[in-house]
Amino acid sequence: MTTLLYEDFAHAYVTEVGDAVRRMLTRGAEAVDLLAKATAGGGEIRAFGNGGSSAIVRSALLQLHAQAGVPVNDAMMSPATLAYSAQQDDYRTAFARSLARDIDRVDLVVVASVSGRSANILETARLCAHHRVPVLALVGGDGTQMEPADGMVWATGTTDQQISEDAMLTVLTLAATALSAGTEPLPARAEQHLHALAAVDAELLGSFLREATEAARDAIRNRRRIYVLCPDGGPLALVGEHFAHNLRWDAPLGVDGVQPPLVVCDPSLADMSAIYNDHPDPAHGVRHQLSSASPGDVVFLLAYDSAGRTTREAVNAATVAGTRPFLLHRDGPGRSGAGARGFRLPRVDDFALAALVQSLAHLLCRTTRAALTAGQAALSPDDLMARDLAPLRELSDTPSL
Repeated sequence: MTTLLYEDFAHAYVTEVGDAVRRMLTRGAEAVDLLAKATAGGGEIRAFGNGGSSAIVRSALLQLHAQAGVPVNDAMMSPATLAYSAQQDDYRTAFARSLARDIDRVDLVVVASVSGRSANILETARLCAHHRVPVLALVGGDGTQMEPADGMVWATGTTDQQISEDAMLTVLTLAATALSAGTEPLPARAEQHLHALAAVDAELLGSFLREATEAARDAIRNRRRIYVLCPDGGPLALVGEHFAHNLRWDAPLGVDGVQPPLVVCDPSLADMSAIYNDHPDPAHGVRHQLSSASPGDVVFLLAYDSAGRTTREAVNAATVAGTRPFLLHRDGPGRSGAGARGFRLPRVDDFALAALVQSLAHLLCRTTRAALTAGQAALSPDDLMARDLAPLRELSDTPSL
């Protein structure tokens, strides 16, 4: 596939994300009012989502806590707890059960579901309605799937899975920013972000996407590892988790002859507690992870500053291992001296940067799937890129035991 094809798709996709954000921001003031009212009383805000929506709502809560000092509890349980809950009871009620214990302290519940029909999200909304707890529900389509008794449904206006998720993260980020002291009003912040989104260089992005797609495709087909790492943590680490989820689950979705990819993401909470206890240096963790890398593996590094020490050590470790490193960053030189293929994003704050990186992750997911499907499908490469993955999300037809 030519660089021009990637460039055209990137431009069309980013334009659609911007359109969805603009549609949602017509109700931005209502969402900010809900958040402001919830935080004014000193109560808690909880948030729930499945898959990519999990990382989206947790990013919003991290921002509320970090920038506005809001007491939050994301109530997104560990994989061990989730698996245990699903075995012991019905996962449909897992979120509601975790919320029910403390619902008297909760002033707002944020949920995100592109379909708007996830059973565990609907159970949570029903519990909130019973206790008169407002819900801020972000959903795809026209929003008629949900009707919370209090609060609002914030619809994306599109059923496209990835575009909806990008719009959700963006508007939640902008709304949460509006609660911080001394920040500009939401309309001004929104225009700044949309300008940054439009400022992404489609030609450079097309070139970056082509190389990254070819690398991801080759790694998946040849059973090489793909690393998605953000050693500096923060909202980029959460979007890195989403990035890895896209490559692990969505990129090969339904492609004949492709085994589940070998994707290595940021250290778990258990790993990080050990690293900081024994080696209070985030560079130690990424060096340790990349010590297992082999020639031909692919490394995606998500960074705030390409010149930061941790990023430089990560790039060096990836280069020494003979991998194919790709660096996404905001600050620092656009070209890495160690040889990583870099792409510099516009100057936005840390949380808005995560929204831009998530869009790139979705672009790469869809271009990689198109590259993996080449020769198997009747659709053209550009049709494959544009294809919404939501209808293909059924992961297993194995009957329940």
